[in-house]
Amino acid sequence: MKLKFVICGIEHSGTTVLSDFFRQIPECDSGFECGVLLGKSPREFPNLEPFAKNMLGGWKISGVHLLDICQTDDFNDFYRRLAEVAQVIGDRCEYIFDKTPRYFLHLKQCIEKVDVPFVATYKDPKAIVYSDFKREKPSDFEAWYHDYHPRKIFYLSNIYKNFMFARNNLAGRVLTVSLEDMCFNARPTLEMIFEHCGCKFRIEYLLLRGLRYPHTREPYLTTKIPLEYRDAFDEDIIARIEKDFASLDLWFYR
Repeated sequence: MKLKFVICGIEHSGTTVLSDFFRQIPECDSGFECGVLLGKSPREFPNLEPFAKNMLGGWKISGVHLLDICQTDDFNDFYRRLAEVAQVIGDRCEYIFDKTPRYFLHLKQCIEKVDVPFVATYKDPKAIVYSDFKREKPSDFEAWYHDYHPRKIFYLSNIYKNFMFARNNLAGRVLTVSLEDMCFNARPTLEMIFEHCGCKFRIEYLLLRGLRYPHTREPYLTTKIPLEYRDAFDEDIIARIEKDFASLDLWFYR
């Protein structure tokens, strides 16, 4: 059993629901997240937190199994060993995938370690700001945003460099996809993603049956999620975000 493709992306930009679509394929499966490609060798992975600890529950493996599968310098061998012991992997599974959003931040290094297709997701900066605001639940938006936006722009700018590098230099290897396209143009976008990953898309996969993890908000794609910020933010705040995050121009959905 081998690794077939990798999913990464900005946090909360659709990597989990995209994983759910791929799990509709009977021969394809995965745990929740991994993270092994962030290290120089699988041997480093047991000390890479919180990824190593999260894998125990996300893939249903024991600490002993984790140590054992990391006793290799070959990433492909690591994934083969992982698939053999992970209890989340179904009996019909023929290949697995790795979904780890953080890989987008280190994309150039990650693609050198495994020779498989990558999919990298992103979304409109206005939706990114809203997602963070909603999770942190500050009582004062102005005070929160004053402290938040310089740090967030710095973080996203580093990902944006990888996004541009992938678009300009790795078009056949890395497919960049927006959450908005997945939600507003679901079928053609998913067909494109599946083809990039060497998989056949079927219309019944849109039903999203048998979801394994609770992180997917709805068992279907909805146009509401990418636009929720419009109910929460007034036009002045939206305009400010567009100005402050203008350097991320290609991520804005227009």
